[in-house]
Amino acid sequence: MKDIIRGAQWVVVLGLFPYAIAVLMPTWRWLLGVTLIIGGALSALWIQQWIVSSAPDYHEGVGGALGVAFAFVVTLGFATGVIVRAFTMMLAAKGLPLRHGFTICVVGFAIVPAVLVVPAAWQEWERRAPSKACLNATFNIKVADANFSIPATPVFNVYLGKSSKQDAYYFGLNSSLRAFCSLSDTGRQPIKATNIWLRFGQYRETAPAICTDPAPDWAKAYCAADGSAKPTQDDSVDFPLDVNVFASDEVTMGEFGGSRSTYDDSLRAIPRSNASVFIKSETLTPDQRPLTFECNENGIGYWCKTSYPWRDGASLNYSFRSRRDDVAARGSRLDAETRKFLSGFKVPR
Repeated sequence: MKDIIRGAQWVVVLGLFPYAIAVLMPTWRWLLGVTLIIGGALSALWIQQWIVSSAPDYHEGVGGALGVAFAFVVTLGFATGVIVRAFTMMLAAKGLPLRHGFTICVVGFAIVPAVLVVPAAWQEWERRAPSKACLNATFNIKVADANFSIPATPVFNVYLGKSSKQDAYYFGLNSSLRAFCSLSDTGRQPIKATNIWLRFGQYRETAPAICTDPAPDWAKAYCAADGSAKPTQDDSVDFPLDVNVFASDEVTMGEFGGSRSTYDDSLRAIPRSNASVFIKSETLTPDQRPLTFECNENGIGYWCKTSYPWRDGASLNYSFRSRRDDVAARGSRLDAETRKFLSGFKVPR
């Protein structure tokens, strides 16, 4: 908020002079003349800026950005002054007393900082932290017939629609978490969802609350991965980069990880160049099919994912990276850790 106030002060200082030039014009002719002269100069300045910035090798830099900002405030101040003065002249022609016109001109200058400050203040308001009760809430979320108890932790996204573009709530965004708290009455009202996305690939430098000592056994693999906090994402830890728990009959296929079953996909796959590689492990999924990974080239290894019906009507999808010769073994270890982790949020029926 202090930055917004300082910005408003800077706008007032820079925008007042061009505003005053316009509102002090005594007649329509004077206003038209100053509009043509100053407005024409400002228009030429902006046309030149557009031409220069359109060059392929253009690099604005800090100084250039400040110059553009100064020019914008000056232009805004002058344009607002012209509009306000024209408005008062029209009112004066209808008999408005001079003192009222003067008041309008003085108050009208508030438009200049408001144009810049109000959007910034609104964004600041939107980014405000949720209440303590919301941050500490635990949400009862149902996907298909599977019930989960989900904390207000940034790794979770919850979707209520068939697509990822519909009714999406991101717990890592303050405004979205506040909206979900409002929807669920801060966790007191159960929510029916189509997908829960756990974004483990974005490891953070500060551990989530679930990883505070002592971390529960079901969360140890995740906490080890999250605690690595490496920009390259540590592939030595047996934990996926992201996980989707979704209701396959309630989402659009191709969203939230892709398919109902990568095993079924492997049976329908048509051999062709650059096609995905399907790798089966000895592990069985809950529907007694081989745990099957759909993999694509990723440098010296593979980027793999798997999908299968999990439990209580909910399907499971997750992705990971692996060496080519370790997909089946690593994928089986990841699968065990993923199911164990999700069991920590599963509500017994």
